[in-house]
Amino acid sequence: MGHRRFVSAAVGAVPADRPRPVSTRRAAVAVTAGLTASVLVLAGCSSSSSSAGSGGGMTGDIRMLANITPVLTKSYYQGLVAPFVKSHPGVKVTIESPSGKDVQSTLQQELVSGAAPDIVASTLDPVVAQQMTAFPDESWVSSTPLSDSTKVDGKTWQVATGLQNQSLVYYNETAFEKAGITTAPKSLTEFTAALGKLKSAGYTPLQTAGEWVTGAQFAMMANPALLGDDPQWYAQRNDKKATFAKSAYHTYLQAYAGWIASGAVPKNSLGEKYQASIDNFLAGKSGMYIMGNWLNASVNSAKNLPFKVGVFPTPTPDGSPPKQMSGQAQPYSILKSSKHQTLALALVKYLVTDKGAVTTSLKSEGNFRSGYSYPGTALDEAVGKIVDTAPGTVGGTSGPGVNAGFGNELNTVVQSLYTGQSADQAAAKLDSWWNDNAGQ
Repeated sequence: MGHRRFVSAAVGAVPADRPRPVSTRRAAVAVTAGLTASVLVLAGCSSSSSSAGSGGGMTGDIRMLANITPVLTKSYYQGLVAPFVKSHPGVKVTIESPSGKDVQSTLQQELVSGAAPDIVASTLDPVVAQQMTAFPDESWVSSTPLSDSTKVDGKTWQVATGLQNQSLVYYNETAFEKAGITTAPKSLTEFTAALGKLKSAGYTPLQTAGEWVTGAQFAMMANPALLGDDPQWYAQRNDKKATFAKSAYHTYLQAYAGWIASGAVPKNSLGEKYQASIDNFLAGKSGMYIMGNWLNASVNSAKNLPFKVGVFPTPTPDGSPPKQMSGQAQPYSILKSSKHQTLALALVKYLVTDKGAVTTSLKSEGNFRSGYSYPGTALDEAVGKIVDTAPGTVGGTSGPGVNAGFGNELNTVVQSLYTGQSADQAAAKLDSWWNDNAGQ
């Protein structure tokens, strides 16, 4: 989102903002009926699991560059790898935070300097795929979420523990009640009207932030419309058979520019950090907040919330049900330059196949995976229902067919709306950038 990028989550340093095109219809999520306070989030049929196992004689020091977020902290990753380390005497795993603005930029710097890590725990742009070790053609690799859709030149270079869903609008139920909003808005027109009511009721209508958040939220809204009817739209753009200026992106850019002009989105939003945007929403200051399902973890762990958090799918231009922008959650790649290939592969295999490790990973951000279940909350159940009833899934702003760096460029362009650039100018800038970066 990453999150990552994007999800980039692409989408920059988004915890998961870097979703990939999805070939399957749904995340195979269902929720046990009849449970209320403590629900059980389920996902399809059961799958095999492995254990940490014995040491097998492997020793060495592994460096893992990880996507550090308010939820995915260093302590989280250290706890995640601890059982593996314990069962492998002589193995040490060091978790490293990005030194640059995000994992992608940090990795590129380290590749240039010759100080690359052994493993990267983050979604990455395919531009670095050639620097990664191809995973073996084995069932444990192919069974990881979205493994087929992220291949480069037919090779799997990234495996994930789960799947995230990102086209979600979290809302303050108390704010909706005070603003007189009785039903969740489905269309852009209804959404804009709801923003106006929330502003009149004294709330920040739509919570956003600077950093990577601006572009990520835009993609979460617009990509279901951009790719919903044509999953190959990016390919059409590469063939110059489509343009951003005549796409759903232009429609959403116009709407977003109008929200800024009306004050529905504060003009000083770009000065806020990602964590501050979460804090403001959880403090009850905002009416709505567009974010991926990893927000569930922050909501579920918050104490004494002054309101109940609800969730609904992002609005579409005509009000029809949107597909969910989905992507790999907590993925891993191994650098070709690593001197510990066997050990690194064993660790990654453990992280994406061990029942305990995968369940811990899924639960940390409220993610999904066929064959795994974990105790959830009513909010987890609500997101599960959205996933289960969505008409399909779409990709994000990175992945096969998408020019490298597009997520960052989209973020810059959306933020330019705050400084007076029009929707027409913004769409034209996206087209110009795409033409200049074709094939990258």
